[in-house]
Amino acid sequence: MKLRVFQSDKGDCILLQSKDGKNILCDGGMKASYSKHVAPALGKMQEDGEVLDVVYVSHIDQDHISGVLQLADDLVEWKIFDFQVDNGNATMPEPDVVRPPDIDRVWNNAFHDQIGKNSGEIASLLAARARVLSTLPKDFAIEAANEHAKIAQSEMEAVRLSRRLGDKQLRVRVNPEFDNRLMLVTDPSDPISVGSLEFTVIGPFAEDLRNLRAAWNDWLRKANTKSRLAKFRVESDDEEEQLGSAEFDGLIGRMMLEAKTLGDRKEVTLPNLASLMFHVRETTGETVLLTGDGHWADILAGLESTGLLPPDGGLHVNVLKVQHHGSENNWHHKFGKRVTADHYVFCGNGKHENPDLDVVQAVIDSRVGPNTTKGTNPGVNNPFKLWFNCASNAADAGNRAHLKKLEKLVQKAKDKHGSKIKSRFLKASFFDLEL
Repeated sequence: MKLRVFQSDKGDCILLQSKDGKNILCDGGMKASYSKHVAPALGKMQEDGEVLDVVYVSHIDQDHISGVLQLADDLVEWKIFDFQVDNGNATMPEPDVVRPPDIDRVWNNAFHDQIGKNSGEIASLLAARARVLSTLPKDFAIEAANEHAKIAQSEMEAVRLSRRLGDKQLRVRVNPEFDNRLMLVTDPSDPISVGSLEFTVIGPFAEDLRNLRAAWNDWLRKANTKSRLAKFRVESDDEEEQLGSAEFDGLIGRMMLEAKTLGDRKEVTLPNLASLMFHVRETTGETVLLTGDGHWADILAGLESTGLLPPDGGLHVNVLKVQHHGSENNWHHKFGKRVTADHYVFCGNGKHENPDLDVVQAVIDSRVGPNTTKGTNPGVNNPFKLWFNCASNAADAGNRAHLKKLEKLVQKAKDKHGSKIKSRFLKASFFDLEL
């Protein structure tokens, strides 16, 4: 088994390859990073006659789905070219994008499927409110605007991806193992075979998806549904004009109240909690945890429910893709004590200070720290390696300072513990982790 981990801006993008030649693309990162770092490698696969057996989208956040949408867009461009040439249009120019390999199937719990018929209204309301909130000179209002805009953009990209994959365009199967419905933890948890690999769904649970739908619909009801949305659109246009005039002060009080309500992050990060997550096993025994942006407690619950993790016991895997770019909101020392790995893969370019310094330290402490944080699995004292898909000298200027702190932290741990800890920070387009 091999994992090819790409630079993917602030997102995730990993190509998992089985020993018998199956290819699974796990998320796509951001659009620009996909085109620069991922597309050339996939183009080489296409030239060699390979296909993407699965494209797996963990959830619809932009830093996971944008690259996949670009992949689909590129495929459509080439299919249009092929159609024109096959029908006698010899003057049709070739697309100026790399030709990707064909896609056999996609695993993706689409936003519309999760939320139901109200998803379009939610996205429209988010977009309208983000436009107004972005004018406020308050940090929390700006953050709320950014979060709302991100969800709205992700929803639009999810819709576009669904159209690309549909019968009228690429005709790619979506979630065929679940009869084209949402993929979730089942009882019994029958693994999905892709060549020599077995994928066991460890998240989300049906309850998580129900809660997600209920929360979004409740949020929409509080906005007074369609009549409120139509009224808000008119108000937004009017307010944006007024914000450039002397009436600005008269609007601030009402809009600040609106911003406080919308600034609650619990209302806008629910898709992370519905991340599609897998335990992967090769027939020769190698194992990988693909965790999306899942929460540590949800991962443990999924592993326990599927019988992969004994109650109050531990699990050791070859590779752990550390959840949510190493965010402090998604890791806990209880998780590090129960789940250990030979290789810890962090995806993040320093944006939002991810990977978080405290999380990386917590991972290290789960292997070489005090008994209060150290894992209890056999082999916890074995050497391990930390992999990061961006180095400070490969990051954007605004993210370099954080990554330099991260590199210093890791080097300090290596100096203290010697050969027990190894690391790699990616400077090129990708690295290969072979098991």
